Amino acid sequence: MKKRTFSTASKLIQIILSILAGCETLSEVNLRLKSEPGLATIWGWERFADQSSLSRTLDVLTLMNIDQLRQNIIAIWWANNQIQAHDWRGFLWLDFDLSGLPCSSGAENSQKGYFSGKKTSLDAN
Repeated sequence: MKKRTFSTASKLIQIILSILAGCETLSEVNLRLKSEPGLATIWGWERFADQSSLSRTLDVLTLMNIDQLRQNIIAIWWANNQIQAHDWRGFLWLDFDLSGLPCSSGAENSQKGYFSGKKTSLDAN
């Protein structure tokens, strides 16, 4: 029989911690958080849950649960954001250039990509 270690609330906390730790997807949880037993201990857990367990938790949320979660996250975000303190009298610069630029393999999050209709040299990737 499967032993349940984490409550739904603790799994949701772990999902929020994964976002704060820089995980862009739940699949990154096993790489980033599983190797942090000290952080898990601070929260009162022996370890962090598997990404598959966190994913299954999100799958069973009802629309009402998702709405409650959204409202709480917005409340936390508004209490801690810096938008109210921003000086909106200045310019807001937006960059709409969606053209791809070659970068070196040492660039942060760089990966070989596809440029429609363009040939890139092997040393550019």
